[in-house]
Amino acid sequence: AAAAAREEMQLWLGAVISVTLLTLAVLFLVSFDSLEYQEMGLNYSWISETVEEKPYMSGRYYLGLGNHFIKFPKMVKSVFFIDDASGATQAPALQSRTRDGLNVRLEVSFQYRIKFLELYDLYTTLGKSYEQTLVRMAIEQLTTAATMHNAHYFFSNRTTISAEMHKMLDEHFQKHAFAEVPFFQLRTVHLPPEFEEAIKATQVKQQEIQIAALEQKTNRVTFQTKVLQAEQAVKVMMNEAEAEAASIKAQNDAYCKQYRITQDLQSKSLEKLMHTTGWDSRQLLDYLRIRAVRDHPSDRTTIRL
Repeated sequence: AAAAAREEMQLWLGAVISVTLLTLAVLFLVSFDSLEYQEMGLNYSWISETVEEKPYMSGRYYLGLGNHFIKFPKMVKSVFFIDDASGATQAPALQSRTRDGLNVRLEVSFQYRIKFLELYDLYTTLGKSYEQTLVRMAIEQLTTAATMHNAHYFFSNRTTISAEMHKMLDEHFQKHAFAEVPFFQLRTVHLPPEFEEAIKATQVKQQEIQIAALEQKTNRVTFQTKVLQAEQAVKVMMNEAEAEAASIKAQNDAYCKQYRITQDLQSKSLEKLMHTTGWDSRQLLDYLRIRAVRDHPSDRTTIRL
């Protein structure tokens, strides 16, 4: 009987030890938790109901008994405010007013990313439903930004307004939402139809004015070109005329010089002839008349007797 009791006790102790070891193994295994590549998290203890301040990146960690990760996205997340209802849309297009009082509806989207080092502050300040708070912050900031410009500025400077909204939203998220906004898109601006038609008509007139101004500029350039061409032609004519006048003057100067030389030679020859023959001036003139008649073509000579 004692042997049977001892054997029964051994079996009972073996069962207790087995259950204990199995329980410890299970508790050890459940003390691990993991984060995927696109996740980051905080270590939460349900036993003490506390959260560790240190944030964790992706990987598998031993957290301790009763601990698990509160998980957050590590990648950027998109928020849409558009009229196209879909699963990714957080709200319809934003309704606001321009600085000059006109209704304006803005279809926008942006991408935010939680700051890893400020994850504990995000959780303790905004809680698990932080994204709802971020959406409300974005609505408040963007509708406020819309009131800073008049309606015409929305129509003609959309890129500038988009950049200003992006900067304003990012600065607010950096300061109050423990996140950053790396990307922002101002998709569509809806203004009252009457205003848009008036703006379109104004732009058409402005384009017509610009076309007329360009045509005027083109005609001015054409006329200026013609004037320059005429002035150049006048300069060419003046240069040619001056060259021709200089050529004629040079020819005349050469002819006059040659004529003076010829006359000097002829004068000296006649003077020598007078000395040789002993003629006086009257006899010399008669001689010159006779020689002139002799040298003149006979078919063109008329003599009066």
